[in-house]
Amino acid sequence: MMEFALNYKLYDSESNLRNEGEARATLDEKYLALTVMFGEPILLAYTDILGISDQDYKIDLFLTSKERLNLSDLGYQYEDFLFQLYKLRNELMLKYLLMEEAPIQAGFEAQYAMLDPKGQITQTGNCEIRFYESALLVLPQKNEPIRFPYCYVSNISKEDYKLTITDEFSEKVRLDRIGQNFDAVAKALSDALNKMNFRTQQNIKELIPEDTPITISKIAALMKDGRATRRKEIEQLSSDFWRRLTKKMDGAGITTECEFLNSLSAKDENCVGIKRGLMGNLTGTYTWLLFPLVDGATKRFCNTIALEAFNSENREQSDSETEEANQNQEDQKPATTGATYFFRAISRKEYPQTKDEDSTNQLDSFIKNINRSMIEINFRREPIYLTENQLESTEYAQYRFAIAKIPSLKTLRDLFVGRAIHGSQEQWKADVTSLLAFNTKSIDDNEKWIKGDQ
Repeated sequence: MMEFALNYKLYDSESNLRNEGEARATLDEKYLALTVMFGEPILLAYTDILGISDQDYKIDLFLTSKERLNLSDLGYQYEDFLFQLYKLRNELMLKYLLMEEAPIQAGFEAQYAMLDPKGQITQTGNCEIRFYESALLVLPQKNEPIRFPYCYVSNISKEDYKLTITDEFSEKVRLDRIGQNFDAVAKALSDALNKMNFRTQQNIKELIPEDTPITISKIAALMKDGRATRRKEIEQLSSDFWRRLTKKMDGAGITTECEFLNSLSAKDENCVGIKRGLMGNLTGTYTWLLFPLVDGATKRFCNTIALEAFNSENREQSDSETEEANQNQEDQKPATTGATYFFRAISRKEYPQTKDEDSTNQLDSFIKNINRSMIEINFRREPIYLTENQLESTEYAQYRFAIAKIPSLKTLRDLFVGRAIHGSQEQWKADVTSLLAFNTKSIDDNEKWIKGDQ
C-alpha cells in the first residue's frame, strides 16, 4: 500500500469550500483514505467517485454526494497516484459496471483512441487490452473501462500495426503501439469473434439440427450472442425454428404463459434471443422472448412489451424471485427465470397521440434499445426491477453505482412497468391482467405496477 502526501479541498454541492488542509492518502482495493493533519479523516469507496478530472497536476473527484474533492501538491508522485487510483478503481468498476467475466487473455499493453461516429477522437491514452468471452475490454490508465461487445463489431481494419474496430453505431476504437504482441492481439480478437459466432451457431443448430449450415449461419448472424430477433425474420429463413422453440418452452414448463402472451401479441413481431450464461456450462443457455402486446379491439400496439425468459439447463433467478415464487404454494418451475417483465416503449403521455405508423417505428426503436441495453448489462435482470428503497441496502451498492454510470440501465429502469412472478398459472395470469390494466390507465411515467397496490 503506497502513501502519498498532498493537499486537499472539499467543496459541497454548491461549490462552497467546506474543508481544506494537508493530508496523507492511501489506496487499497476498495478505498481511498485521507489522513488529515489536525482534522477528521476522509474515507471514500471507489464507488463514491462518479468521475475523475486531472489537469495542471490537480485532481478533482466528483462524488455521488454531489461534493467535489480536489487533490493537489502531489509533486513527483502525481503520476503514480493517478495511475494507482485509476487502476484500483477500474478493477472494482468491472464488477460494479456489470462487465465482470473471466478473461480469456489479458495483459496486452497498447495505446488507444476512441472515435465518435463523426471520426472525432473523444479520448486517448495508454491502456491494457483484455479479451473476454463476450467483449473486448480496454482498460485505460487514465480513464474508465471501455467494453466493446463482439456482437456489435461491424468492421476490423489491420494496417501499419494498428487495429481499428468499428461497431454498428459507427463508434471506433483504434489500438496501436502494441509492439511485439501485435500479431497475438490480432489473433486473440479474431479467435474471440469466431468463438462467439460458433457459440451462436451451436445454439441454433441444437434447436434445428436438420437445417442446412447456410441457414444456421444466416440465422446466427441475426442473433449474435443473445440479440433478440423478430419471428418474421427468422421464419423467412427457417419454417421449423419457431415450432422447435415452442417445444423448448414446453420443456421449460412455460408453455401456458407463452401461449397467453402470444394470444395478446403481434405474433410476427415477437422476438427471441439465445445467450450463453456468463459462467458457461455452469449457467447453461438463456433464452429470452419479447412479446409486443396489442389492443384486442383495435389490434394496435398498446405500448406494452412482455419479456419472458427461461434456462432449461439451470435455474437462473434472483433470491428475491425464488422467495416470492415459493410463497405462491406451488413449486417454482425449475427452468423459468422466476418472473415475466413488462416494459413500455414510449412515454405514457405521448402514446395517445401516436399514429399506427408511428407505433411500428417506436417498436423498432425499443427492440434496438433493449437489445443494446441487455447486452451492455450482460443480461442481468435484478438491477432493472429493484425499487429505490431496495437499492438503499448495502448488498445492492454495486447496482446503485451501475445505475448512476450506465445510461442504458437507466433507460431500462425508466421503461420498466413491473413484473409478474411465476407461481400458480391462475395467479400469474391475474397479475398480468392487473398489470396491463394499470399500464393502460396510468399517465405518469414514474409509476410502477406493484402487486397488491391495484
